[in-house]
Formats: sequence, structure tokens, C-alpha cells
Amino acid sequence: MMQKGIQNLALKQVLGFPLQDCRDYRFIREELGLVRSIRGIQDVKDFISIIGQPYRLTEGRVVCIRSGQIRLRVNLIERVLCAGQLVVASSGTLFEVVEISSDCDFCMLAFANRLMEEERPVGLLKTYLQGRLFLSLVLTAEEEERLQKIFVLLWEVLHDEPFARETVTGVISVLFHQIDYFRKQGLSEEQPKRTRQEEVFEHFIDLINRYALSERNVSFYAGRLFLSPRYLSTLVRQVSHRTVMDWVNEAVVQEARLLLRHTDKPVYQIADELHFPNPSFFCRFFRRMTGKTPYGYRKEQ
Repeated sequence: MMQKGIQNLALKQVLGFPLQDCRDYRFIREELGLVRSIRGIQDVKDFISIIGQPYRLTEGRVVCIRSGQIRLRVNLIERVLCAGQLVVASSGTLFEVVEISSDCDFCMLAFANRLMEEERPVGLLKTYLQGRLFLSLVLTAEEEERLQKIFVLLWEVLHDEPFARETVTGVISVLFHQIDYFRKQGLSEEQPKRTRQEEVFEHFIDLINRYALSERNVSFYAGRLFLSPRYLSTLVRQVSHRTVMDWVNEAVVQEARLLLRHTDKPVYQIADELHFPNPSFFCRFFRRMTGKTPYGYRKEQ
């Protein structure tokens, strides 16, 4: 049975999954979860959610890929994460796992923002807690080894009795300081400079993720970027080989899939929430974008 109003993937939901008991590899509480490796988790597909289904993170994630690769969409952009990569994503990030290689392994930390309430966050941790962070870094062997040591320390501290909350939050702060150091080191190295068009496109995608459900006019996004609609349309097509409306429509259909998959709201209510003039218009749009009717998609899930 679908859960009313649930559109997010939260640790409290993971706690309710019928997962194989595997305490040597994962530690999960309602406000914090740590996975040392997915090698020992036979039901890993349940643990990281259903492949091909979008979900929004209630808690952020820090993920270090050890081997293999994961292909996923993050806030509409498809990415391939490979061994040696580190990803940090704030709560609210929209994820869809597309494919996981059979040799994939990673360690992952997830924690609720409230866990860090008594800390005085600065730098990268502050940005993370504000819900504005998605960071992907390619680590050197030495950097990866150092992060693994911090993960091991955190694992050991998590098993102290009674629960050492202040020590746990302190180690998490150290983790973010170390990641920020690696990020700044990478920025100081000589890298290909992004073009002006690439920078504008990145801002455009950010606006799409924030406003696409209510704003579906090219002029709105052009105005926010202080560009003419014609120039923005040309720039987006040159950078992505897609139109502005292609990106708007993808964001809208992604949200529609979330609502159909994770709630039992009637289709007419979903159409209204997504600012369609009527359910029929929404159904035609959804079928054009996915090849299925909203009812057919929901029944499939």
C-alpha cells in the first residue's frame, strides 16, 4: 500500500525495510546511518531504494565509491560515479538511481540536519545544512585512504555505550573540514576553465529545479538570468542539445512520477498541484513524456 504524503526517502523509512540483519556493515538510527560497505548486504537494492524510481532525500548523503560505478540522475542531470569519487549531497536533493554495476561497493553516511544543531557549522558543512550542496570530487589514493580512516573512526564511535552524541558530531565536523580541504586543493590545481555558457547553464538548471512546477515560460528564466529569451534558448540548446522547455517538462514529469509513486493522491489532485489547467491536460502531457498514462504508471509501480 502506498504511503500518504510520502515523497521522500528518510532514514526512518529505511529502518522499516525488511532488510537482512547485517550489523557488521551498517549502523542505522532515526537521525543517522552509516554503511561501511554494501558487499555484505545481500538486499542492497532495497537498501538504496528501487532502481529507476526518483526520490527526494530527507537526510543528506556523503558517499565514497570504492569500486565499480553507479549511474544516476541528480536534480535532472545524469552522472556516472566511479571508484575513487566522493559525493556530498544536501537534504532535498532529487535522486534517481539508473544502474549499479555488479562490482560496485561504497561507504555512505546519512544524517539529519538536527543532529548537528549544537555545532557551529562553517564552510562546507554550513552550506550542506542550508540545503544548497551537491559536490562531486575525484580523490587521489591518499585522500581516499584518509577519508576511510575517518569513516572507521566514526564507525567505532557510533558503537560507544551510551551513545556519544557530541563525539559523533565532532567527527562529522572533522569529515566535512577534510572534504573542504580536498575541494580547495583541487581548485588550486590547474583545471580546464568553465566557459561563460557553461556557468549560465548551471544557473539555469538550478532555476529549473526550483521553479519549473510553477514557471513554464522561457521569459521567466531569461529574466532571472538577465538574458533575452532568444539568447537563453540558443545557449541552452548549444550546451545541452535540448530546449529550455525540454528541461522544464522533464522537471515537471519527474515531480509527477514522485507523486504517483509515493502518494495515493488522486490524479486530479496531482494535476492541480502541478498547475495543470485540468486532469485531462495533465494525462496527455504525462503520456507524451513517458508513454504511459498516470493510472498505468501508478498501477505498474
